[in-house]
Amino acid sequence: MKMKALLIGILCLVFVFGAVACSNNTANEPAPANNTKAVEKEPAPAAEEPKKEELEEVEIRFTWWGDTKRHEKYNAIVDEFEKAYPHITVAREFGEWVDYWDKLATQSAGGNAPDVVGMHMTQVANYASRGALVDLQPYVDSGVLDQSDFPKPVTNSGVIDGKLVMIAQGVTMSGWVYNSGLLERLKVEPPSFGWTWDEFAAKAKEVTTAFNEKGHWGATDMGGDVTSLIYYSRGLGKNLFTEEGKLGIDQQDMVNWLTIWDNLRKEGSVPDAATTSEYRTAPLEQNLFISGKVAFHALPFNQIPNYQNYIKDGEVRALRKQVNPDGKNGEFIEGAYLAVTSGSKNPEAAAQFINFFVNNENAIRIFQLEQGAVGSTKMNELVKTLINPAQQRAVGAIEETLAFAETAPLPPKGQGEVATALLAANESVGFGQSSVEAAAAEFVKAAEAILAK
Repeated sequence: MKMKALLIGILCLVFVFGAVACSNNTANEPAPANNTKAVEKEPAPAAEEPKKEELEEVEIRFTWWGDTKRHEKYNAIVDEFEKAYPHITVAREFGEWVDYWDKLATQSAGGNAPDVVGMHMTQVANYASRGALVDLQPYVDSGVLDQSDFPKPVTNSGVIDGKLVMIAQGVTMSGWVYNSGLLERLKVEPPSFGWTWDEFAAKAKEVTTAFNEKGHWGATDMGGDVTSLIYYSRGLGKNLFTEEGKLGIDQQDMVNWLTIWDNLRKEGSVPDAATTSEYRTAPLEQNLFISGKVAFHALPFNQIPNYQNYIKDGEVRALRKQVNPDGKNGEFIEGAYLAVTSGSKNPEAAAQFINFFVNNENAIRIFQLEQGAVGSTKMNELVKTLINPAQQRAVGAIEETLAFAETAPLPPKGQGEVATALLAANESVGFGQSSVEAAAAEFVKAAEAILAK
């Protein structure tokens, strides 16, 4: 209960009580006039105006994940930064979620990672554990980075093994969404916000029947999604990863998980394995949900406005992750962050960029709720004056699910490899290459070996 109260306090700070910071900038005042009469002298020659210090021109690289709309926003923020810091040029790199992490892992291993990288709670252990991220606390201490308006728990969420390795861009929660217009056309009643696994399966089947069209399904297949498995494990009263970095579920848990999705595929309630594989890396604007081929899709709630940008025939509305009525709640706070890589030749310029991204009003006017509620309470007060109905639904969904959230162990080093193993297990069942039992056994064996490294 104490932990839940603390978490609720975090978001209350973020969304409601935004502290107002006062500017303390002062200009140099002229010296007071000397009114004492003196012997007239030749006027002293005017002092030469000091030359402005010429700052050394530097270039930093910045990489992030996302869709076309996010690329537009981030490019606009970088443009604003380059106007404010004309001596710093920012080279920009980006990609879709899966490809992004694959590329970053390769770059990091090769010593060629960008200076500033988008970081996520589910991935940070892979980089922090091997010293691939800069400790940013010295830049906070020197004033380059300002976290004075960040609630302490938000600041602390970027601390790994005693080092501040990332700065929060936004916090969010995950769940399911549906297009209200699509369900209305299909004459299907929306499910309750806190639906159970049985209700999910029944509703997905109902929608598939209502579609009555080849190439259309009730929901996306999330059997290979590691975040969904984390939620499921927590609903069982377990964690996919323990505090010690070990696998927290057993082979029977995996049999049960893979069976859920295998049954849904067999009855046509989720896409076949080939379709899921084909669309897995598709741009957001071409995915199964946006294109109207599925009615229910799982995502972090901060993405609701992004999806609404492409859906004009209804509202994108939120649902919780499936609830285990006999178990515990699966929710945990998620977040997106910015970090500086240890190979950066210009870490101070990189820190200046991060500070601009999370604290500058022009940047926040562009960013808004792109990856959840921003870290600064002061900036969130600004955001609340700007958001549209879709963004308000995103905020509402985050606030509503927060009531069920608790902390989860930080995903350990090797989490990315475990995610790949999970995807392989789900696909091997879907393509008929393995039985559920064999795939579950192979996943547990592979995951335990990965986490034991």
